[in-house]
Amino acid sequence: MKFIAYIFAYAFVWLLHLLPERILFLLSDLLYLLMYHVAGYRKKVVYTNLEKAFPEYEKSEIRRIAKKFFHHLSDLMLESAVSHFYSESKALKKITYKNPELLNELHGKGKQVMAVLGHYGNWEYMSTLALAIDYPVVAIYKPLHNKYMDRMMQKNRNTFGVITVPMEKITRRLIEYHKSNTPVLTLNLGDQRPLYRQIQYWTKFLGRDTPMFLGTEKLARKLDTAVVFLKIRKLKRGRYEMEAELICESPKDLEPLEITNRHVAILEDLIREEPAYWLWSHKRWKHSYEKYQEEHGE
Repeated sequence: MKFIAYIFAYAFVWLLHLLPERILFLLSDLLYLLMYHVAGYRKKVVYTNLEKAFPEYEKSEIRRIAKKFFHHLSDLMLESAVSHFYSESKALKKITYKNPELLNELHGKGKQVMAVLGHYGNWEYMSTLALAIDYPVVAIYKPLHNKYMDRMMQKNRNTFGVITVPMEKITRRLIEYHKSNTPVLTLNLGDQRPLYRQIQYWTKFLGRDTPMFLGTEKLARKLDTAVVFLKIRKLKRGRYEMEAELICESPKDLEPLEITNRHVAILEDLIREEPAYWLWSHKRWKHSYEKYQEEHGE
């Protein structure tokens, strides 16, 4: 049954990629109507997250951002689905790399790089990053339960040369690159929600106590990698821009937890700049800081 679902999904996406961009935008508008006005997909989650992140905003402004987010989410879903059918030239028309020289300078120094990004803009377009810089690009991912859909997702990310590595194998793989003096740039989504048992650190994010993964910081310190944040801004429908911001060339220059605090702060600034393009439908604040304090005696 899963294989049949995969075949239908692949065929549907293949047909979608044949459509002109203006038709895809029309389909995206229809998808928005279905998600927001008919199905109400995670509307309660989105509105709750927005209201708590921006308590100073009027209800009308929250509603405006929510609707703009659902429009963007519809675009994002279709863009991500069809992108692995693009040619290299077409893919690079979708996203502009503002300052690849920053990354190439680090490559020239032989530095490994941990590149943090958030669920902002269209992070899936980072599958094209290897076309724009000197580094081999590694992406950390969590495999899907459906192996066929997982295969399609990985094909999407591998199309333009990105090497995908499951989360549980990434430390060993990066150590291998380090020992062989092979500088790579590793993509890591820094705003994912850890499992409750995995929580090691809480910080303020969008005004709320938020648990954060420390994986980026731990790997960076273990391997003495440079750390950058990749800002992906939406310029207009179907067009994005990536700007890299250096956090450090060596973690030795920073205090413990400073890497994490800095990439969280950069993402928050990016979200506040244009809130609609972050993934508000994600249950980012599912875990309670008060409950955690009670259970851990903090």
